Amino acid sequence: MERTERRLAGMTVMAVLAALVAFPVSAAATTNGPIADTGGMTATLPLLGTTLTVDVTLDTAGNISGVTLAPPGDFTQTTTEATKVRFENTAGTTTVSVKARGDRMSLSAKAPTLADLSGTGSWSADVFGTGAKSTVAYTVGNDGSGKPTVSIGTISPAAGVTATAITMKNDEHGEHGEGDVASAGVAFSHDGFVKRLTITVQASRDEHGEARLRITLSGRDQQRLTGTLAELTGARTWSALLGDGTPVSVAYHVGPGAAAVFDSTTGAPATHAAIKNGFEVRFTGTNVGLQVALDLNKDGTYTVAAKGSSGSCGSTGHAGPDGPA
Repeated sequence: MERTERRLAGMTVMAVLAALVAFPVSAAATTNGPIADTGGMTATLPLLGTTLTVDVTLDTAGNISGVTLAPPGDFTQTTTEATKVRFENTAGTTTVSVKARGDRMSLSAKAPTLADLSGTGSWSADVFGTGAKSTVAYTVGNDGSGKPTVSIGTISPAAGVTATAITMKNDEHGEHGEGDVASAGVAFSHDGFVKRLTITVQASRDEHGEARLRITLSGRDQQRLTGTLAELTGARTWSALLGDGTPVSVAYHVGPGAAAVFDSTTGAPATHAAIKNGFEVRFTGTNVGLQVALDLNKDGTYTVAAKGSSGSCGSTGHAGPDGPA
């Protein structure tokens, strides 16, 4: 199965509040391919007794290219960056922020009390860039003693996507070490890739009484496919964009010799080296690269693991499971 395109180049950023406004920036791609492939996300938030819809658009590099609030209310945009857009209401008591960086994209809202964030909401995204969206419903509330609760409702995955609700440990250590926290999540999988949706609510117990709701989608550039050697044998391609927008690719194949074999690269100079049952590639002067290996499992099946290195156009590093060393 061919690896979907990984997009790593920086582009123009614009944030939207009722209308689109452009904000040119230099190339500064910091979001990895699996997040860029989503093209963004949409969420409805229970906020201040009503429902706020936040629509986030990412460019092909995974930078934020648009954020729309509906209804816009009295929010004013206060921050616009390639990786972060922030809005604040006139009273300065409520904020909405969007971030897209590394292996995650998140949306958060801060309000004066937990009651201001309580109610039902929804989230949707083209999780794996297949052209169809998966949706998740959720509910924020309290346990009767003032502590937050969050529960996952109906999960509707796109065709070919598997989705499972996951139980998460709740604790009393918030973002700043204080408050009560409740979390719920969904694990999505498709074609050997895995992404995780996490919904977290934090309610402070100090004199400020603030509450926060954060919705995060995360997913690394890692693919694991398991099957017989015959099922895995064949040609594959992994592709990406360098920080300057140059498209690059790595062609390889799984052969009958029970190994992942390097074939070629395109787009830019690169070096490659053999590793046990596989190879690794890095494009010269960048941290963009790929590591692939074929492993024999105890039950006689094989797993081909492709680990891309992406998410920054800065320093160089080793192509491995988590990006630059």
